[in-house]
Amino acid sequence: MSNDMEKNDAYSSKKCPECLTYIPVKAVVCPSCKRRVGKITDTGMARKAFDWKAYLGFVLALAAFAFYIWWAFFRK
Repeated sequence: MSNDMEKNDAYSSKKCPECLTYIPVKAVVCPSCKRRVGKITDTGMARKAFDWKAYLGFVLALAAFAFYIWWAFFRK
């Protein structure tokens, strides 16, 4: 926890990974591109926020494709 505090104190702003705009260190959403941003890295860039919806959609699409393959080729 103290490492995060040291990073926040070392930088006055961070860079959005999407639009490369400087934003406040404590910002959660970039005011320019409206994308979610994460914590600051050692280089002063913000991390990309983890997109749970995209990963969940991928897993569901993969499961649907596997079900289709089973249904089309392997059922009796």
